[in-house]
Parts: sequence; structure tokens; C-alpha cells
Amino acid sequence: MSEENLGSSIDDFLKEEGTRGDARSQAVREVVAWELAEAMKTRKISKDKCGFR
Repeated sequence: MSEENLGSSIDDFLKEEGTRGDARSQAVREVVAWELAEAMKTRKISKDKCGFR
């Protein structure tokens, strides 16, 4: 199978649709939330202990 690209990148598609900024912002929020959850697990901190609801 050829390693040649067959189409545009996801960034190009999102840019054309006008949603690249929104998609990027959502991705950043999801990564930050995941990192926070992992850090809380590592330190054995619950949402209740932090005051999150």
C-alpha cells in the first residue's frame, strides 16, 4: 500500500468548515480534564475533597 496522502488533513477539513478553533478548544479541555483526573488518582484526591461538584 502506498504511503501517499489521499486527501486533505483533518486540520484542513476543520478550517474549511470553520470549526477548527472550536475543535481545538474542546480537545485542549478534554486533555486538561484527563490530566487532572490522572493527577487526582495518583494523589488519591477525590472530587469531594477538592470541592468539585
